[in-house]
Amino acid sequence: MLEKIRRLKYEHTSSRQVGKLPLLCISIGVGAKPAKGFVAIGNVSVGVISVGLVSVGGFALGLVSLGAAAIGCIAAGLFALSGFSLGLISVGGIAVGVFALGGVAVGVAAVGGLALGGQVAFGGLSIAPVAMGIVTKAQVYLSFLDIGELAAAHKDQFEALIYEELPDIWPPLVDWVTMLL
Repeated sequence: MLEKIRRLKYEHTSSRQVGKLPLLCISIGVGAKPAKGFVAIGNVSVGVISVGLVSVGGFALGLVSLGAAAIGCIAAGLFALSGFSLGLISVGGIAVGVFALGGVAVGVAAVGGLALGGQVAFGGLSIAPVAMGIVTKAQVYLSFLDIGELAAAHKDQFEALIYEELPDIWPPLVDWVTMLL
């Protein structure tokens, strides 16, 4: 029985290389070693393009992912998309980053059901120096009564309010918050 379990793995490393890395490395199954290659696929994978349960690389896709672009259940990177994401641009159920979009969004510019912004926030419950939402806690804010009310009608007013209150704000932060209005 143990011998059958030990055979439940597949390993392949291509002979072609990109620099010192094999072009493709696959290492999956019970007791498989980490996959390391330009394209790595495995239980644990490290590569420029990486797919696995635990994945690290330029583009990482896995349950737990770390990379420039990371997608997974838990992801961290410059761009992170996941259930729990941490990154410069972060999208997910719980999103933490400079630009955050999610059910719970925490960032310098945050958009979400619960949006906690260091400078600007938009969402159901918005907390930031400048905020827009159904319920707001802010120095300067715009409110609307229900989410069905057309928030887009207030976009120009919200942008003007942000620039009036925070004249030195980085314009991409304003664009991030107002793009979904």
